[in-house]
Formats: sequence, C-alpha cells, structure tokens
Amino acid sequence: MKVIFFTLVLFLLITSLWGFYMSIRPPKIISTVTPKELGLDYEEVALKTADGLALSGWFIPNKSTDAKTIVLLHGYPADKGDILPALVFLNEKYNLFLFDFRHFGQSGGSYSTAGAKESADFASAMEYLKSRGINEVGVWGFSMGGAVGLMAASQRPEIKAVVSEASYARLDLMARELYRLSLLDYPLAWLTELWTKLFLGIDISKASPVEAAKNIQIPILIIHSKNDEMIPFKHALLLQDAFKNNPRANFWFQENLSHGQFDDAYQKKIMEFFLNNL
Repeated sequence: MKVIFFTLVLFLLITSLWGFYMSIRPPKIISTVTPKELGLDYEEVALKTADGLALSGWFIPNKSTDAKTIVLLHGYPADKGDILPALVFLNEKYNLFLFDFRHFGQSGGSYSTAGAKESADFASAMEYLKSRGINEVGVWGFSMGGAVGLMAASQRPEIKAVVSEASYARLDLMARELYRLSLLDYPLAWLTELWTKLFLGIDISKASPVEAAKNIQIPILIIHSKNDEMIPFKHALLLQDAFKNNPRANFWFQENLSHGQFDDAYQKKIMEFFLNNL
C-alpha cells in the first residue's frame, strides 16, 4: 500500500508541476499576418506595463477622425495577427487597437498567466489610447482575451461595451480542464494553484469574470458554442447566471462550432452590437 501511495503522490507532483510549467510557457506563436498585408494603414505601437514589460501593438485608424475605437484581445496561445483577419471588417466603422499579451507574439515576458496578470497589459493599452485623446472604447475578446475584457470592464469606466467570445468563467476551474483525468482533476488542479502561488505569487481564483460580472452594467455580448472543446459550455452558463442582474447582457449560444469557429451571421451580429451600444 505504501508503494502505491507514494507512487500516486509522485505522479500527482510531477504531473501538476509539468502542467503548471506548460500552462505558463505555452508555445510562442508569432503570426505572419500584418495590417499591411490586408491593405490597411496602421501604426506600430510600443507599450510598457506597470511591471516593466514591453508589449507590441497596432493602431489601425478609421478614415473618419470621429470614429470610435475597439480594442481587440487575442486568445491563448495566439497573438494579435491571429485574430485580425476575422475582425478586419470592424475597421469599416471603427479604429482598431490590437496588442500582444505578455509572453505572446512580439511582446516581452517569460511566461503567461492566462488572464491573471494580463489586466495590467490592458491597462497599459488604455493609457496609450488616452494619450491619443481616446477615453471611451469598445472591447472584443476571444478566450483569454474575452475573460480579460470582462474583468477590465468591472474596473475601467472607459469601456462602454464588450463582446466576450468563448471566455472562461473562472481561471481556477480551467485548472481542472487542463488535466481531464476524472477524480484526479481535483488534486492536480489544487496543486497547480499551489505552484502558481508559490512560484508566481498569483491566486488564480481571483481571475474570475464571474465575480467581475457583479460590477458590470454596460452592454455585454457573451458568445459561446455548446460544442466548444477547449472551454466547456458550462463556463458560458456560469457567466449567464452571473449577468442575470444586468438587463443589457446578451447571449448568443451556438450548437455545432468548435473553439474559435464562427458562422455566416458572425460579422453582422458583432457589427450590430457595437453600432447599437458604442
């Protein structure tokens, strides 16, 4: 019995440490797509976070000087170039601002926190936009970016509308999704949270769009597919319940799309939401 016990403990320790390491050091993807390749005028932007990281961004102006601005937040693991082709249609009406979260794309940082520290990245983006005289924005975010957008909306009055697509509801729940080993999910997730506190000083339970929702009364559009294989649909249901007291929260749940897929109605749905709420 002792051999079995110590084997199980060793398995849990090694597996959770490996899971922790792979979570904070996912592959660094740098897309080849740039606004120039899509025929867009743009400006390269260098941001600096409060904790000293250099972030890479693009400001894509609309032809109208009166156009409002939408901040586009990529997912995990991806970068700003990954999402631009699918969202370039928004430039017909809006300025677009994109940046690479820490560790991803052309930004600095030796690790990702999947949303826990990325709010500091968003804050640096807002400071840059304010320096351009932009004090109100809409936000579109996918996956991790969707979670960051929701958490930021609870703290930043500059945000006037948010589209959050395939977001998690709580980062600590995503720790369980990392393993998917039935009953072993719980001790593995607990250990992963422990390593995050010990090595990074981060409590991932505080990265919680569900908690943020209590303080959000602006227009919100939550998009999720019931077949999402990366972030299970239960996260969308938790968010739906969290927004029950926000009469301006909208939900678009789809049946047969995987993580990151969209259908023919997508562009119209997103554009109408921002036109009506930003």
